[in-house]
Amino acid sequence: MKVLTAFLVLSAAVLGPVAFAQDNPPAAKSAATACPPSTTLDELTKALDDAVSGPAGKDRTCLRDLLLPEARLTPIRKAEDGTFAPAMLTVEDWINAVAIRGGEFYERQVKVRSESYGHFAHLWSTYEIRPTPDGKATVMGVNSVQAVNDGKRWRVLSVLWEPDSTAGPIPEKYLP
Repeated sequence: MKVLTAFLVLSAAVLGPVAFAQDNPPAAKSAATACPPSTTLDELTKALDDAVSGPAGKDRTCLRDLLLPEARLTPIRKAEDGTFAPAMLTVEDWINAVAIRGGEFYERQVKVRSESYGHFAHLWSTYEIRPTPDGKATVMGVNSVQAVNDGKRWRVLSVLWEPDSTAGPIPEKYLP
């Protein structure tokens, strides 16, 4: 249990991002209208960075709005026995882990490659995690993001990621 809790706290610092729409609260609906747009894949990437970055107690309405209701956030984790496995999180799991961890962090995509067909897209993005918006990167890794377009905007179906601390050096093709 300690390993899972530690992993959730660590993975919260590494995420990449995403969301679960809330039903009725008026404050949530008005905050969602102030969220950055996601009509293009570039806008989606920037909106995700904004939604996951900041203090642990940040209002995550925009994050919930950017993700489809059943979206999954899946960091690859290293178990005590040295094996690796996905830890599938809901957006609420991720938000709770960030709240437990406390502090703040800022994620920025430094290189994004996307491919799309019809109304879905796949984004490979190299991310950096910083303690402050202008601070030095303390973690790097790669996100694999699946997104869908409803004809008006892009939303996230899933994010799978792994930091270089468990995957090893980031291949040159993913570096900026």
